[in-house]
Amino acid sequence: MNDKLLAEKILELSGGNFNINGVTHCMTRLRLSVKDNGIVQVSELEKLPNVLGVNKVGSNQLQIILGGKVKSVHEAFVPLVEAQVGSKNGSEPQQKANLFNRFLETISGIFSPVLPVIIGAGLVKGILFTLMFAEIVQPDSQLFSFLNIFSDAGFYFLPIFLAYSAGIKFKCNPYLAAMLAAIMLHPDLISMMNESSSLSFLGIPIVSMSYGSSVIPIIFGVLFMSYIERYVTKFLPGILRTVFVPLLTILITAPIVLATIGPVGKILGDAIGNGIIWLYLSPLRVIAGALVGGFMPFLVMTGMHNGLGPIGLQTISKYGVDYILALQVASNSAQAGSAWAVFFRTKNKEFKQLVQAAAFSATLGITEPALFGVHLKLKKTLGPVVVGGAIGGAIAAYFKVTSLGMATGPIIGIPLFIGETFVWYTVSFMTAFIIAFILTNIIGFEDFPVEEVAAPIQTSEMVDVSLDQEVFSPLSGEVVVLENVNDNVFSQRMMGDGVAIKPNTGKVVAPFDGIVEVAFETKHAIGLKSYDGCELLIHVGLDTVELEGAGFTMHVKKGDAVSTGDLMLEFDMSAIQKAGYDTITPIIVTNTAMYENIEKTSNKQEKAGEGLMKLVAKKD
Repeated sequence: MNDKLLAEKILELSGGNFNINGVTHCMTRLRLSVKDNGIVQVSELEKLPNVLGVNKVGSNQLQIILGGKVKSVHEAFVPLVEAQVGSKNGSEPQQKANLFNRFLETISGIFSPVLPVIIGAGLVKGILFTLMFAEIVQPDSQLFSFLNIFSDAGFYFLPIFLAYSAGIKFKCNPYLAAMLAAIMLHPDLISMMNESSSLSFLGIPIVSMSYGSSVIPIIFGVLFMSYIERYVTKFLPGILRTVFVPLLTILITAPIVLATIGPVGKILGDAIGNGIIWLYLSPLRVIAGALVGGFMPFLVMTGMHNGLGPIGLQTISKYGVDYILALQVASNSAQAGSAWAVFFRTKNKEFKQLVQAAAFSATLGITEPALFGVHLKLKKTLGPVVVGGAIGGAIAAYFKVTSLGMATGPIIGIPLFIGETFVWYTVSFMTAFIIAFILTNIIGFEDFPVEEVAAPIQTSEMVDVSLDQEVFSPLSGEVVVLENVNDNVFSQRMMGDGVAIKPNTGKVVAPFDGIVEVAFETKHAIGLKSYDGCELLIHVGLDTVELEGAGFTMHVKKGDAVSTGDLMLEFDMSAIQKAGYDTITPIIVTNTAMYENIEKTSNKQEKAGEGLMKLVAKKD
């Protein structure tokens, strides 16, 4: 299907000319502003060749993920609606998401950056318990004490990490937010609260509470602080702001948080934790486990799974264990089992290759490739996934399977479940896997003809990649795994595999010797192709296409040859962040399918020019 025909089909399935208010595009998505999202035929759009996915945003925005074809399809699409759109890029008015979607987006935005801390601390605790049960490490040894400190620090000081992340999300000073959390955790304050139940600050009564490992108090506290900081900033003249904004913000916020917001948040958090424990001590736990395990794929599709993170953390902070992760793992395992059944049954070689990668990923615990690349495309396999996940979740709930932290599974999360219920953890996820595998074979599915397969990780023409390739870091900053990028297109690897970098400087340099294939007019992204065949996307920030080039300076153009280290792009980090956009930069190998493996750096911080990824070529 050529670009013009694809554009015509997209227009038809999006409701036709009368339903289109505006059209634009970014590096991966055709963005339509529509009058009514309800009449858009999403399932039919997803079946179109080269359409990698469809996202609805609110009631009036539609994102059609096209990968490398987006620019050419956009050029074919615009003339079809030019009378309504009125310009090349169109007009895409901002739409407010509903309250529930905004809540989920906020929760995800706060917790996603903190996940490495939670996962790391949880896995250290799991390894510690494994060594203890194996009698390799004794509880009274120094090694045990050190490992216990390494793990507990992540949970005890969690409010500080959440405060920093919440500060960014609520658009206030994240360092002041972290300071607020540090005040709540200060050892002298804890001693004062232990010694007296009637504290006061300038006549304001301070409620004695312990905030270590808590979640809700600091989020509410930082939200309140964001309003205080904005008010103080607006009230003070510019010459006084540097000194008096942080001073007044802390002096106003801290006492109020300690007196009211913190205790209320702690009580609410404890109530949630107590409610979860009550549920798991009642006969209703089996029903709850079946519902969560069975419907987890649909929670992921809608983003509602983000609401489970704070609940799990609350039970960990109060009781030291989490009951929810085992239910999620049951769903993951069911998706893996069904995907492996598809792998063995499909006759389509291209689809088989995609399914194998997705099934292996789901077995480890990363299910997005299986969910979006297999089950949502086949649809009939969702039934076995739901049944397997529900039964596995019911087993985990019945036997009260607990985890020591938060990560994913089944395989990756094994250390977290070492303990008295480990055998039932194994039974629950294996049961989910086997049931989904068997049911998928019994029910079957409609296999894809070769010409209809569109692998979600492949976005450009197939090339002959026969050599290993090293990709150097194009910018300096913190290395972030794609799963923690707050954008489904990147976190679910619809464009391909890679990493992301949270930059600390605003310069992007060439990561290898090659050619600039795409240099957007909006200057927020660059597409490159190395002389050895690697096709790479560098996408500065999330949704920064909406800035229309403001804050960006492009130093290259399409067709330019670049050498490793050449300056290609500069951007003003503070201006972009001030405009409300995340500067995290995904670096995606868009022809991932052409490589045997992508080995990523283990460094937490990268400098521009350091090794970031090694692409291992397929061997004949």
